[in-house]
Amino acid sequence: MNSIKSRFLIIIILFQALISLSFLKQDDFFSIIILPDTQHYSSKFPDIFYKQMDWIVENKNLLNIQYVVHMGDITDNNKEYAWEVASESFKILETARIPYSIVCGDNDIKNPDINNYDGIRHTEYLNKYFPVSRFDKPKTWWSGGFFEPGKIDNYYCLFQYKNYKYLIMNLEIAPRSIVLNWANSIASQNDSRKVIVVTHDYLDRNGQRLDDLKSFGMNGRDDMGKLKGNNADDVLKKFIRKNDNIFMVLCGHKNGTYEKTIKVEKFDAPEEKRKVFEILSDFQDEKLEGSDEKSGKGLLRVLKFSPEKNEIVISNVSALTGKTKGKEVYLSVD
Repeated sequence: MNSIKSRFLIIIILFQALISLSFLKQDDFFSIIILPDTQHYSSKFPDIFYKQMDWIVENKNLLNIQYVVHMGDITDNNKEYAWEVASESFKILETARIPYSIVCGDNDIKNPDINNYDGIRHTEYLNKYFPVSRFDKPKTWWSGGFFEPGKIDNYYCLFQYKNYKYLIMNLEIAPRSIVLNWANSIASQNDSRKVIVVTHDYLDRNGQRLDDLKSFGMNGRDDMGKLKGNNADDVLKKFIRKNDNIFMVLCGHKNGTYEKTIKVEKFDAPEEKRKVFEILSDFQDEKLEGSDEKSGKGLLRVLKFSPEKNEIVISNVSALTGKTKGKEVYLSVD
């Protein structure tokens, strides 16, 4: 009898413990998925592109995914067949109502006829397959605005998680000064939002800001005497330093990963400093198993935001295997 009573008491104690645990505050977080350069997928391995999107959809609830952000070089050579693959891939996210943003990389602005750079931003296919109308629809998942009416070359996205408001500023590769002026006005008008800047060409794998405009024909001035583009240091000086609500810069272009935290003087209070995270994500040189063919191996990056803990955790995961690669990176926001 005593044994039965003891068991009964143990069950009651365990039950009460479970009830008390259920009232404990759970870790509150959301995720942004970084989709690094997909140039090899859209050109040679479309199935991997589709599997990446399928993985994102399958993990939408588990990771509380709020946005998917592409780093540019959507295609390898700005060919129409590659844009068709990219378009079909992103339809998977649209069907699942998962918000996403894209930027153009250097390979996306090549002259498709000569498969090279000619100093002109050839974004005709970008706008054909990702027209403004694909985003700017009433009562859909998207909210934001565009630099040029009817063109998606430069645009911003708005989203909110509970009381935390964000703005994703998607900028063309080597953004022109007129674009940076526009971006400044948008960031200023939305000073209550935390701003994430996305541009393709910004960091190398050693954490150095890039100055390689000449390599894709964006150096020098155009026929009107205006700069064809600004390098990474110029973007930092002309845009990021001027807006205290910018806290993160994401980029691709150079194979590898790198995360750094810089201290930037507050624009209105230069005696104080704020943190800005600069993050490179690109796996384009990763080779398929048993092959010398570069693909990217379906690798994605997960940014897990815990706003109340002022913490961001970065992890790398393969959409092909579901396994993580490398160590997690912890960023302290405060």
